[in-house]
Amino acid sequence: MKKTKKLLACLIAAATMFTMGSTAFAAETAEAETKTPVSSVTLTKSYKLEVADMKSPAETFNYTVTAANVTDAASGITKDNMPMPKVTSYTTAYTAGEATVGGAKKDFTIVLPDDYSSVGIYYYTVAEIKGNTLGVTYDEKTVTLKVTVVNNKTGNGFDRYVAVYKNVSDNKSTKLTEGQNAFENVYSANSLPVKKVVTGNLGDKNKLFTVTVTLKNNTGKTMTSDISYIAGSEENTIKVSDWNGTTVTKDIQLKNEQTITFTNLPFGVEYVVTEADYTGNNGGYDAPKYEYKNNDKKISVADQSVTITNNKDSNNIDTGINLTTLPYILVFAGVIVIAGAAFITRRRRYED
Repeated sequence: MKKTKKLLACLIAAATMFTMGSTAFAAETAEAETKTPVSSVTLTKSYKLEVADMKSPAETFNYTVTAANVTDAASGITKDNMPMPKVTSYTTAYTAGEATVGGAKKDFTIVLPDDYSSVGIYYYTVAEIKGNTLGVTYDEKTVTLKVTVVNNKTGNGFDRYVAVYKNVSDNKSTKLTEGQNAFENVYSANSLPVKKVVTGNLGDKNKLFTVTVTLKNNTGKTMTSDISYIAGSEENTIKVSDWNGTTVTKDIQLKNEQTITFTNLPFGVEYVVTEADYTGNNGGYDAPKYEYKNNDKKISVADQSVTITNNKDSNNIDTGINLTTLPYILVFAGVIVIAGAAFITRRRRYED
């Protein structure tokens, strides 16, 4: 009786395991059947602004597709001779100002090879070619296309299935879903406000001071961005053609409490602010005081500004009275008054 119960228990357990295995197998098969063969894969890229209200330069991003590896294919098929897409160079172009804070998205489509002669798993690397535009960050992380080639149901051809992976490091990658960014680029630029302050009892609040702003691009990258600034109500532009090699200089006029802001300066641009000589015989002002909010004097994500303070004071203001001789004048006046009073008194007595 006990042996019968044990045998029955074993049969029930085996049946349960078989049922579970059959269910899992059925689910796996059903999932595979829902996959759709493809002939191409579309990758999405994003171009964003790091700082709002800046204007990105026009930029064309370029990509290459290269063979990476192949497994489970017929003998003799290697990375060096595996099928390749007919087009292995791609671009996405943006006009000036297209980048946004949220990221302006564009797609490019890679057509897969149509000449596979064997089943297998084929790996392709998609990489962005690093450009040289100042302020633009290029995506150095590559993307892997995993193309699984299987016999189709008719038995006279192959079906292709694709998975896309972003290689976030040497040993780690993440699988991308449709529409997720395969490549990301950032345009980094910021503003530089230059402000004038006039102090002192003789400081002229309406006087225009000549200020020179010098911008330097010592990064080795190419400046392709126009820089704008507003003087009064007039907007001005420093064009790319205005640069003398790596330097551009602009003279501006500022009076008390006036600020001129240079916008769209790419990260890495250095700046120096100087002023004409208004000391001594040139105006009598003290040497100007320069206050840099960012002591690095280099455009970055940090807030930066330059404030120039001119002071003119005088402790010898001429009021029309020489306070040094005033006591003597008062004494002399008093003597005259007393002498005059004494003369008048004696004259009245004489007349009486």
